[in-house]
Amino acid sequence: MELGSESGTVAFKSDMRQLDKGLISLTAMINRSNHGTVYFGVDDTGYVSGLQVDAPLFDKIRYTARKNILPRLTIDVVEHVSTDGKSYVSVSASGFETPYSYDGRYYVRNSVNDDMATPETISRLVLARRFDAMRETEAYRQDLTFNTFGEMMVSHGRRPRRDRGYYNTIGLLTKEGEFNLNAYLLSDNNSVRIQVTEFYGTTRESFSKSTDFGNKCLFAAMREVYDRVKMRNQRTVNTDQGVRAGTALFDAECLKEAWFNACLHNSWRTGIPPTLSIFDDRFEIESVGTIPFGLPQEDFFGGRSMPVNESLYNLASSLGFNEHVGRGVPLVTDKYGRNTVRIRSGTVTVTIPFAFEPAWVADRDWTEEYGLPVTPQEEEVLDYLLFYTDAKLADIAGDTGLNLSAVKRIIVRLKSKGLLENTGTNRNSIWKVSSSYRRE
Repeated sequence: MELGSESGTVAFKSDMRQLDKGLISLTAMINRSNHGTVYFGVDDTGYVSGLQVDAPLFDKIRYTARKNILPRLTIDVVEHVSTDGKSYVSVSASGFETPYSYDGRYYVRNSVNDDMATPETISRLVLARRFDAMRETEAYRQDLTFNTFGEMMVSHGRRPRRDRGYYNTIGLLTKEGEFNLNAYLLSDNNSVRIQVTEFYGTTRESFSKSTDFGNKCLFAAMREVYDRVKMRNQRTVNTDQGVRAGTALFDAECLKEAWFNACLHNSWRTGIPPTLSIFDDRFEIESVGTIPFGLPQEDFFGGRSMPVNESLYNLASSLGFNEHVGRGVPLVTDKYGRNTVRIRSGTVTVTIPFAFEPAWVADRDWTEEYGLPVTPQEEEVLDYLLFYTDAKLADIAGDTGLNLSAVKRIIVRLKSKGLLENTGTNRNSIWKVSSSYRRE
């Protein structure tokens, strides 16, 4: 009988003379992935060679683990019998108080090897502990209110109270009873700046503008940014650009998952919020931090969920921000490819590419060459007002053949484009057509 092959969370040891090596493998796997299993009585090819199993053997395994592994682990020792009647033992454990040492030394599983941990790795293991830093970090200020957050909870069937006991229950207080970083982010009066930044072209060389959505409850800002940016989505109406008619500019669901995940998994202790940047050919969403140390990249891309900010994540879940736990990264990579998610030291960047040239880019390019774009009806009204600067709306309608309501709408659009303004009183209004309007 064969059990397969060794991996980052599975190790084989042929007999009990390898007990120490087996338990080293166990701590190395937990340090890497928070769980692991070692099989004794199985050779390195996965073949069950068998061993003598009795009560003293179980006691020896538990005693050796208790004596050498720190912090203490609760291990699960189980006897198995192969199809050909041979006995073997599995020793399993899981833990989140990394790093775990064996006989004073620290190891990390690397594929099927147990490598000695470097000082840098040990530091990262400490930071990877299931310590809820958001909950235990005191807020920058304590005079906080939660009106918007409370309204959001009510809209989802919750009944929030305004007392310290309730705030503690939902994770807004430290152990000492002070408002924590969660509370600060969800309060009405924080100073967190959530911004959407736009650039001309495909690089950061030409800045266009920045829109601020911050200084409010984080969850409200998250939703507002998504709703505003989603409005930029459009569909092709022809195949001039080599894409199928009806194709969306971007996948709105991918955008939502990427943006919400960036906000919820951001390293907020740095004080740096996530950013959403708009280029001519893509969105870029960047958050501060990286994936948890104990989460292998393959598991990350496969959708395994290990919240960086657990209490903040749980609050967001209760309000429907992450209804499909673990699907965010697979959703983006299945749609756009794995290379759209970049994990670097200190940041995670997700790219949402556009399927074709956006209308706002085409309009901008047209404007730079020919002036502000106008429809034929708008052009007709502008041409008329170039000569009849004191015309009334009824005059415009009568002379152009447009109905009065259409003229009113056109005037509003032309004003919003900066192509038209009127001065004077209602009775003696004078129309002024912008010099940026060019007649061919």
